[in-house]
Amino acid sequence: MEAFKALSFGDRWRARRHVYRGEAPADPRMAAAAIALAERYQRNNEMQALRWGAPFLAIGGLCLAIWGAIEGDVLAVVIWGFTGLGWAGHLMLNPATRPKMVARSLQASRQVVASSN
Repeated sequence: MEAFKALSFGDRWRARRHVYRGEAPADPRMAAAAIALAERYQRNNEMQALRWGAPFLAIGGLCLAIWGAIEGDVLAVVIWGFTGLGWAGHLMLNPATRPKMVARSLQASRQVVASSN
């Protein structure tokens, strides 16, 4: 992860975006960071729980918001609605929830690093 931590804030987001899309960065330095990030996502067992838990938490939060709306509790609607939308955003934006794309990015980034040497 040293290669990833050595990048600037903007480059870190670009590397995450490449991993999310299943692509490899053209820059070998960013490709090395993408490799480190993708390997971390594949190794981390907690990410598997988030991968399967996020859809259930998003649906659960939105269902509780609907229940709060039926009961007329505005505070419950706001809290559970934001909670459900937050988990839905996590599901859409976190690369760990897309393991096929992470594997594709890892393979492509390794090819970029190998071709630069």
